[in-house]
Amino acid sequence: MNYFQLFSLPETFSVDKSVLANTYRELQKQYHPDKFVMLSDAERLTAMQKSTEINDAYETLKNSCLRAQYLLLLAGLDIALEQRTLQDTDFLMQQMMWREQIESFSEDDEDEIDAFSANIQQQVNDLESNIGQQLQEEALEATANSVRKLKFMLKLQTEIEQLEEKLFD
Repeated sequence: MNYFQLFSLPETFSVDKSVLANTYRELQKQYHPDKFVMLSDAERLTAMQKSTEINDAYETLKNSCLRAQYLLLLAGLDIALEQRTLQDTDFLMQQMMWREQIESFSEDDEDEIDAFSANIQQQVNDLESNIGQQLQEEALEATANSVRKLKFMLKLQTEIEQLEEKLFD
């Protein structure tokens, strides 16, 4: 089943997260395996599978990167498990600079880390905006490249969070 159809949402990159969350809760109430305890093994298995599908769909649709990958998949381009690397030399150079910057931060750099983190968040926002536009234009390869960049940026955000925990907790 198409995840967007399951949640009665249009197949677009932009998703109303409150509608998504409310629909998720309603679907979980309806299909939660605990409601099927007294039924046959086959019916319990079906309920478990439906509940799992609902959880997978929710996790995919609430995450911008996974949602973009899913939309690409629906359009016939599967990049989820690819090993292909990004060919954008400028972006690769920027990655190295960001990683060097992260490695250089110390406990004394809290303001600089906050500014760096805000810059990375802006980059993520810009990529998400680009992805939405590229999907509208059905520019699948461009979208795939933007998703590859977004994956890196989200990993970088995680690294920043880990650095902050290490330095300030």
